[in-house]
Amino acid sequence: MPVDESGEVRSGASRYFPRWQRADLPAAPVLSPGQWKILIGPGLLFAGSAIGGGEWLFGPIVTAQYGGQLMWIAMISIVLQVSHNLCMMRYTLYTGEPIMVGFFRLFPGPRFWVFAYLILDLPGIFPYLASNAAVPLVAAFLGHLPGPEHESLLRWVSYGIFVAAFLPLIFGGKVYNMVEKVMVVKIVLVLSYLGFVCIVLVSWETWAAVFTGFVRVGSFPEKEIDWATLAAFAAIAGIGGISNTGFSNYARDKGWGMGPLVGAIPSMIGGKKIELAHVGKVFPVNAGSLRRWKGWMRHLLRDQVCIWAVGCVMGMALPSMLSLEYIAGTEVQGHAAAAMTARGIADRSGEVFWFLTLLCGFIVLSPGQISEADNLVRRWTELIWTGSKHTRHLRGNQVKYVYYTIMGLYFCWGLIALRLTPNPLFLAVLTGSLRNLGMSASALHALVVNRKLLPRELRPPMFMQLSQVACFVFFLGISVIAFYQQLR
Repeated sequence: MPVDESGEVRSGASRYFPRWQRADLPAAPVLSPGQWKILIGPGLLFAGSAIGGGEWLFGPIVTAQYGGQLMWIAMISIVLQVSHNLCMMRYTLYTGEPIMVGFFRLFPGPRFWVFAYLILDLPGIFPYLASNAAVPLVAAFLGHLPGPEHESLLRWVSYGIFVAAFLPLIFGGKVYNMVEKVMVVKIVLVLSYLGFVCIVLVSWETWAAVFTGFVRVGSFPEKEIDWATLAAFAAIAGIGGISNTGFSNYARDKGWGMGPLVGAIPSMIGGKKIELAHVGKVFPVNAGSLRRWKGWMRHLLRDQVCIWAVGCVMGMALPSMLSLEYIAGTEVQGHAAAAMTARGIADRSGEVFWFLTLLCGFIVLSPGQISEADNLVRRWTELIWTGSKHTRHLRGNQVKYVYYTIMGLYFCWGLIALRLTPNPLFLAVLTGSLRNLGMSASALHALVVNRKLLPRELRPPMFMQLSQVACFVFFLGISVIAFYQQLR
């Protein structure tokens, strides 16, 4: 890896963006009985984010209409996303840069990729979680599912939820720190309640139907399938779309790999001493750095397989079990699945479960809007911070000016989107279906980044490279089937 006199790495990767600096790779954390807190990272944060629209909306809709035999679609989605996330975070561990910066370093250059990813990122600009979080809140207040006559009330409540989602992003030193805290609290509350209800009230036959459904690959019901719903189900199982690129952003801000040498995005309040470099740093590949690299790979596997994937599976399984137990075979209209499930539990076990289940739904959906907003804003902040000549004179702490300017634009657009598209399920289906296109494109792009920009010794093994092709085929294929069905 050639290095010039200033310490910059001479590489084809510097053709469009500034050249990398050079530094040594820090040591990876070592898991021990007294160091369980090292498991709290992007995987746990995104597990909290993943227990959201797909799990609370589409999981129950799919199991209510088709039973548990289509859960394998969610399992394939989660497994492919694990491999995809690992490929993207490899780049960040090596450079300290988010994967989106790596995308823009490649031919044909930033101007082309800005246009391409603005199109692929369109699903992320719709605040569907705020819109859908208003439904259980209003339903708990009314005592029944809101109807067309409550459209205005739903809209105003969704405005309030959307506005409130920005408050945690203003405090905490690092923006990452506050998002992590919110998601940890969400996971504890949601999984505790859903786990209790499923263990106490759900039959073992339902448990078996859902968990065997995760491995019944290729099994389909005899009735006609709505592929648009399944496409959204696959997309939002896990994270989905361009949002998965956030794993690499959060790995850097958490301080993994070369992250501590590059910095993080500071919050508006409490982040005066936190800075972010304009360009990443890479390490020389030698025997010592390779040992440390393998330690980081083990740490990534723990984060993705033991934390994120398990959280996604449980987050999908528990709401789906409740739906299968209480409203199986029912034709679910609109966004009624969660409320119908809550009513079914209350009718059998007491009215208190109506309010508790709807409250759980609100906790599932509303914090997800926080991570959605942060993920979208930081993607484009990172690109402007590294790639724009107009920001290179700014000090490291001043990256927050870019971050909060983009956030302000998203805030204004979100209010407009909620006004123009008040139907919560429409926003969710639109977002989910389009996310598959972003996932398929970013999978191939991440593969090229790993092969072009990483030293040969650090590239993923061949089966992981092939899994990126499988990711492309799966997510693009299910959306093509859905679009073809709608055209028919």
